[in-house]
Amino acid sequence: MKKYFYLLAMLAVVLGTTACSDDDNHPSTNILDKPEVTVPDVKESSAVITWKAIGNATAYIYSLNNGSEQSTDQNTIQLTGLEPEKSYTFKVKAQKTGSIYFEDSDYAEITFTTTSEVTVYRIATFADDWDKWYYEYNDNGTVKRVYRLYEGELDREWLFAYDGNNITVTGKNAYNMTLNDQGYVATFVDGSNTYEYTYDENGYMTKVEKNGNIASNITIENGNIMQWTRFSDGVEQFKVQTYSAVPNVSGAHCIYAESSGASRWLVETGLFGKASANCHTSSGWQHSSSTATYTFEYDENSCIKEESKNYDGYIENFYYTYFSE
Repeated sequence: MKKYFYLLAMLAVVLGTTACSDDDNHPSTNILDKPEVTVPDVKESSAVITWKAIGNATAYIYSLNNGSEQSTDQNTIQLTGLEPEKSYTFKVKAQKTGSIYFEDSDYAEITFTTTSEVTVYRIATFADDWDKWYYEYNDNGTVKRVYRLYEGELDREWLFAYDGNNITVTGKNAYNMTLNDQGYVATFVDGSNTYEYTYDENGYMTKVEKNGNIASNITIENGNIMQWTRFSDGVEQFKVQTYSAVPNVSGAHCIYAESSGASRWLVETGLFGKASANCHTSSGWQHSSSTATYTFEYDENSCIKEESKNYDGYIENFYYTYFSE
């Protein structure tokens, strides 16, 4: 009898052990957290999508407008080839590949709309009442040559050579320029003079230093150069501008800090910061009673075609044509 009860006890132990083993083979699962999705950057044909990395996730499954699903192990992707002014819905879920302990998260979803198509304008010709400059560009949009004609013959030219963020200009004048991370000139060497430039986060020039001394301070408001300064006998003088609501579609550099060391034809390359967002109506020195007023003619794309400056009855004209893409 004792032997019988002993066998029953052993059988119970074996069955209990087996039951425990079966429980271990079927553990409870956890559901991964759902990603929190944002769209920090949207353009006319692209968008950047990002989400916070999910703990224990090894992959993220995503789709656009319920299209085919794709997988990535990153938590930021860039979508390209999008259409302007179109709404898109992006979905993504977190996944731990090959795991029996974690289930996929629920899908996170976000809808965004691409911006309208933007036309890029580059100066093709710039002229005043006496001279006319012609501009040529590399395939990547950087300027490669500027030249001037006299009676149909080549009068002057400037050639631009690039080496990383350094530009060497040769021809009628020799310049050396260094670009900043925004793609604008940070240092400009013209003979014995070295100019250094400061820009705001939007690409507008705000300060000029010449050989270590401040040469100009520029005030930007609502994307417009409201005033720029120069120094005369150690006294800072202020030139003040007013603007209309008409946009400066092509980005012509009609107003710029003239004490920046760069000639007007060179400023028109766009290398010295953004142009004012609107068309100006007047410009004058704060210490003077005389003010220049301006009128414009526009081309079929609403770009400035002709600028007329009236300074106490003295008229100057400037002319513009553009490449567009």
